[in-house]
Amino acid sequence: MVIWNSRTRLWLLLLHCFAQGLSPFSPEYLSQPVLGAPRGLDPNGWLRGKLCNVTHPHYNAKGDNRSDDTIAIQSAIDDCGDLPGGGTVLLPRGGNYVSGALWLRSNLTFRVQFGAMLTGSTLWSHFGMTYTRSGCVMTTAHAALLNGGWCQRMKSPFVGWDDCAEWRTLQNVVIEGGGTINGNGDQWWQQCQPTCPDGSDTTQRPTLFGLLWVDGLTIRDIRARHPAFWTIHPTFSNNVRIVGNDVWTNGHGTDGLDPDSCWNVYIANNSFHTRDDCIALKAGKDWSGRMVNISTENVLIERNTFTSGHGIAIGSETSGWIRGVTIRDLDLQSVEAVVRMKSMRGRGGGAEHITYERITGSVDDAIQINMDYKKAKPTNASATPVFRDIIIRDIAVRANTSVITCIGLDDAVVSNVTIQNVTVFGRQSGKQQCQFCQIHQDETAPHMCPKP
Repeated sequence: MVIWNSRTRLWLLLLHCFAQGLSPFSPEYLSQPVLGAPRGLDPNGWLRGKLCNVTHPHYNAKGDNRSDDTIAIQSAIDDCGDLPGGGTVLLPRGGNYVSGALWLRSNLTFRVQFGAMLTGSTLWSHFGMTYTRSGCVMTTAHAALLNGGWCQRMKSPFVGWDDCAEWRTLQNVVIEGGGTINGNGDQWWQQCQPTCPDGSDTTQRPTLFGLLWVDGLTIRDIRARHPAFWTIHPTFSNNVRIVGNDVWTNGHGTDGLDPDSCWNVYIANNSFHTRDDCIALKAGKDWSGRMVNISTENVLIERNTFTSGHGIAIGSETSGWIRGVTIRDLDLQSVEAVVRMKSMRGRGGGAEHITYERITGSVDDAIQINMDYKKAKPTNASATPVFRDIIIRDIAVRANTSVITCIGLDDAVVSNVTIQNVTVFGRQSGKQQCQFCQIHQDETAPHMCPKP
């Protein structure tokens, strides 16, 4: 456990003048693919340490799709978590366990077995308000169904960008088992238009996995369904491995996976069907994101399947910087774009050292790079984003709407974009829009944005 106190935060604040994006934990790039939580290295690692079956005496979860099993499951988490030898909370097959917000602990495997389901309660009061990052801004919001670290003490007075004086962080957490985690969240996005019946705002809806401050996180072989807001949202986390999951959403703003100010992230062999971004890399939003100043870095995304949604986005929340990202070996079907990078004036930060390679499929637009994603007036340099050092190579896709949209700003040109061995075909294979965009290209068809 690590406590982030006011003195640590002051030290980080002093570094703002010298760094563009800090690490949530150790500032070290791990070799890709990163390994995630040590408890997840062995497929049978869940058998090590203490086993807490939520249906056994003392817990007595019903799993009947009616009873409230929140206390039973949380008691199992509290008993099996934070142990030196580790522990496993087991939701056995055959049960449908209804629960409100749950708070995970360190050295823990949370295992929903194949044939079991964890279902979010329909009682909004079961997802109390907590201090968190929601929509990439530090704020109060409804707690997620599965939560990671939490704020133990608030600052006095508030500073407005991170008002937590002491964060409880977690280490070595695995979520696995082959079962289903169903947020039961349709009521949230259906009724929060824009204010929810309990008076909260639509941006305060609960995520499915709200996993803050975890060092060593593995999420694998889970069927994630019906979130109220974003589905899997690791934030301020390090050494994150997300593999073999099946994510399906159908609500407004229900992204599939949103690593937010995270370092050393591996995302592979997942399937996504969403109504919004399938994967979106983020690093905080606007002034709050710039002041928190924690970046997203060293990310490898490969061999995932996309059947509906916007595809993979970088941004628009770029305020803490996003860098060192490789996206490769994908087949995209019925998604918006191969390359989808977005930011706007007011965000600040930016994205750099981004590589897309070996991608096929059928999309609306082949390439979208837009630093004017939402129109805003010119602002100071710290709030003006930067996109640079982008490689796009070995791509062959059908584009139904356009080949490329590359929009920079008059005071922040999209710079050093290399496009190599890229072929775009289809009805709209000639449609292009380019402004303040510097491109170097070789073996492309058609030729793209010949002049800045």
